[in-house]
Amino acid sequence: MSQQQSLSPRRDYIDVLKGLGILLVVFGHFMEQYRLGSHLIGSTFVTIYWFHMALFCMCSGLVAHFSLRKLLAQQLWLYLLGQAIMLAFRAIALQEDFTASGGLLMAFLLPWRHMWYLYALLFWHLTLPLLTFLRDKLKLPGAVLGLALSVGISLWAGTIDWPFTLVRVFAFFPFYAFGVLFRPQIDALDRAASRFWALRVVPGLVLLAGYGFRFWQMMQSDVPPGDSAKIFNDVAYGEGYTMSDRALFLLVGIVTGVALVAVLGGLRPLAPLGRRTLPIYLLHMPILTFLVDFGFYEPARERPVAVIIAWFTLQALGCLCILSSEPVNRLFNWLANLWYRPLKKCS
Repeated sequence: MSQQQSLSPRRDYIDVLKGLGILLVVFGHFMEQYRLGSHLIGSTFVTIYWFHMALFCMCSGLVAHFSLRKLLAQQLWLYLLGQAIMLAFRAIALQEDFTASGGLLMAFLLPWRHMWYLYALLFWHLTLPLLTFLRDKLKLPGAVLGLALSVGISLWAGTIDWPFTLVRVFAFFPFYAFGVLFRPQIDALDRAASRFWALRVVPGLVLLAGYGFRFWQMMQSDVPPGDSAKIFNDVAYGEGYTMSDRALFLLVGIVTGVALVAVLGGLRPLAPLGRRTLPIYLLHMPILTFLVDFGFYEPARERPVAVIIAWFTLQALGCLCILSSEPVNRLFNWLANLWYRPLKKCS
């Protein structure tokens, strides 16, 4: 019982961060269609993309434990299951021609849109033995060394146009590595923030000032900002995208993630949503793609900004309510553990 109590604060704050992360993912995607027509929507979209996936990657690192059985029977299975669902959706609903993208097999194996994250997790999981060795055996110096190596790999990888959509696997790796390497320090920060109010207030004010200033700058631009950070574009450096841009993105993502641990770690109402991210993440994009391709976004396109915001907010909330419901989550938990739990019982 005492061991469970000591672990629960860590689980709770990670669920809180995942809850925030999935909200930002869904709302970022659902507002994307309208970002070029409004300074407010465009600035919000760009702000979300500065840190939402960095937060998700860090949370994955915080809960990661190496297991070859888990990698094959759960993570690989989930990726292939998700890809099969996406493939069926693309073939039936979108009537996509797969010959243009390398054929049916390539469409099944290589990630479609948001599926890059589950794809990347497969590769990142293989680095866990080294990352945990550096963290547990060499302590803080090992964690710093591991983070430096992961950042170096990410920055170097931008010089190569990788095949098999590996670009983001390398690019976002430092966020995952940071969660693994600095898990003890991040856990300690959450515990300290729960006792000292200043550790919640001061980082919150810093985030508010930094992001508020950048938001104000974007609102003053001549045209609505609409481009997310180029690290999302699956391209090597070039055409205005440099190593320093990627380094800044990594720095902002890590600093923001740490600050949010302190600021929001006690916001327990987000935790239930954070425990139901799998079906939301997998299925929100097909729902959005269906809405866009079949014209559901068009009625609000020429309306006032307030109407547009209300329109995509209602759609996003409806999607979240459906995909976070108990029946959907029971089904997905069963599917996710279809092979993993029986193998675990046998071992």
